[in-house]
Amino acid sequence: MVKSGDTLNEHQLIKEYFSDVGSAYLPEQGIIVSVGDDAAVINLPKEKESVISVDTSVSGVHFLETMEASDVAYRSVSVALSDLAACGADPAWFTLAISMKEYDPNWLLDFKKGLEDISKEFKIPLIGGDTTKGNLSITIQVGGYIASGKTLTRKGARVGDLIYVTGEIGEARAGFEKIKQGESYNSISNRYLRPKIRFGVARRLLDIASSSTDISDGFFQDLDHICRESKVGAEILLEKIPTFLSKTLSVEEINHGDDYEIFFTSAESNKQKISDISKKEDVSITEVGVIKEGSDLQVFSPDGKLIKVPSGYQHF
Repeated sequence: MVKSGDTLNEHQLIKEYFSDVGSAYLPEQGIIVSVGDDAAVINLPKEKESVISVDTSVSGVHFLETMEASDVAYRSVSVALSDLAACGADPAWFTLAISMKEYDPNWLLDFKKGLEDISKEFKIPLIGGDTTKGNLSITIQVGGYIASGKTLTRKGARVGDLIYVTGEIGEARAGFEKIKQGESYNSISNRYLRPKIRFGVARRLLDIASSSTDISDGFFQDLDHICRESKVGAEILLEKIPTFLSKTLSVEEINHGDDYEIFFTSAESNKQKISDISKKEDVSITEVGVIKEGSDLQVFSPDGKLIKVPSGYQHF
């Protein structure tokens, strides 16, 4: 165990804090070589395709410096996992690349706890990564598997498909505001700190959805990704969007992002199947609009007026 005041080199730091995160799940996920070697070695399942995504979280941009290290760790992994859920894949492993200004054993122990929490929740091991000195930045790569030819993508929405969204929009934004104001953590702030990733719903959509994406950059912006990739338009009725506690939110608030809910499209004939999925997973799934010909994303107010849609989160 590291004592206060000690310093570690990179290899000692990795061994002390990261080498055993999720190690119990290495065999069942087909990991042959893991943390501590030059590279991980993975035994790919038969008749499966590998699905991989990566996300970087930067202090002061994607999370507040005042947040607990365990929440920073959990959130950093979960937002990357959300991409796998949007594709309908089962999570299998993750890697971590982290830069820190200085060695802080207490912060690292708490950070490790967050990694262990999400590793246990989804039965995924940490299989590699990198550490370096610099401004606090966390890059998470996640990998998973899906049956060959079953991956859900942003491409595939068809004219006449209905547009659905899981959960409620705006809860993460409300949680973020409470954290910024210094309020104590509760179920609302936790929705931002520890997003609910919809793997259960996504698995059941594999033979039903025609396209899918997660809501990270903003409600309208992420729906527009589907429209662009599928070369279609969309019509959304503002009053149908399920908002946190049924509050009336502005289009800017709705488009805040960080909800990590699932957007998907499906043929009208699948309405009952989608209702059944909602009940089985105990997750609300709301029809919010329809796919149209053209390329425009149109949002209408309750009185039928066309609303100008703001852009969501911009990476640059």
